[in-house]
Amino acid sequence: MNKKLLAVIVGFILTILGALSVHAQDLKAMLLKPANGWAFEWNNPDTGNRGITEAVFEDRGGKVVAKLYIADVGAVSAPVRNCERDVTLTSDTISFDLCRDSGLVLIVDPRDAVYPLKSMKRSNNGYSWKGRAK
Repeated sequence: MNKKLLAVIVGFILTILGALSVHAQDLKAMLLKPANGWAFEWNNPDTGNRGITEAVFEDRGGKVVAKLYIADVGAVSAPVRNCERDVTLTSDTISFDLCRDSGLVLIVDPRDAVYPLKSMKRSNNGYSWKGRAK
């Protein structure tokens, strides 16, 4: 059997079974790697509000969960500073909701060694994000 055809068939079967793609597995490994987690700096250019959210990602039976703590709340008070959210991984994005915001979609910027994770677009409340391993 042709190797390309076999690869397509295997990929199709894995998609049907809900397995993560190779790239999603790489993203998962990247998130789980730093023992101390990640520090995400966020800012809203419209309001000037900025802060830091710390995140530790865990693998729970194949599902990735983000344990979030808002370390620096910025100018706005934060009644909720701790939360846990499910993470969705695709071949090239990392998506999850936050403690006070939702709709964060991160991509990897391989050219940036300091902040390899960046928001693809502003989150639902207008924030831009960038993350670095702690």
